[in-house]
Amino acid sequence: MNTRWLALIACSAFLAGCAGMQNPQKANLAHCANQLKASKAENYPLVLQEGDLCLQKATLPASLHSLIYAVQADAYLNLKRFPEALAAKEKSMQLVVKPEPRAYLDLSAMYRAAGNPKKALELVQYNLDNGMGEAGKGAGFNMPTYYHLGLALTDLGQYREAAEAFSTGLQRQPDYAWAYYARGIAYDHLGNREDAKADFMKFSQIVDKKYLEQENKAKLAEYRISMP
Repeated sequence: MNTRWLALIACSAFLAGCAGMQNPQKANLAHCANQLKASKAENYPLVLQEGDLCLQKATLPASLHSLIYAVQADAYLNLKRFPEALAAKEKSMQLVVKPEPRAYLDLSAMYRAAGNPKKALELVQYNLDNGMGEAGKGAGFNMPTYYHLGLALTDLGQYREAAEAFSTGLQRQPDYAWAYYARGIAYDHLGNREDAKADFMKFSQIVDKKYLEQENKAKLAEYRISMP
């Protein structure tokens, strides 16, 4: 379970307890708790509805205020409402004194989804230039940083550099299936079908099949790779 979900569960329990109290302000926190529950259930329209009510009616400490905006951003992203996702994520980051390095990677992914890979690359590069590894400054860089770096470079058409980024990430986490797929795409664009096929084959062997989309299946079929 990742850090974000631990935070969501802890905050949801805290808010639910407060919402059960009689004070009207504390009762309004029910909307905040409901937003977090809706996020876990992937009910994104309800996330936005309850999140808006939470922000309108409750006075929150900055850390919780930031979390509510971050959850709103994820909901907007899943609904492909990219400008609102970016605005909510940036508000979330502005509310904390020092945003976590992972927040910059999340924002980078949103900019890529919104069709702005140049900005996405700038955000990953910011972490790299400032020594901001996923666990904090000076902690070193792992798969998430190099994966997002590679994706941004791929979207910019810099396929050789993208393949190098994915390779660096795989040195640190060799069991991350999607890095093999992404590197295979980079090799495919470079015309290196032999290495692309090797990566797609490895991907097919270790990926969780429930996350495969039609685009992924079509690419494997193009290379005559069947899922085990």
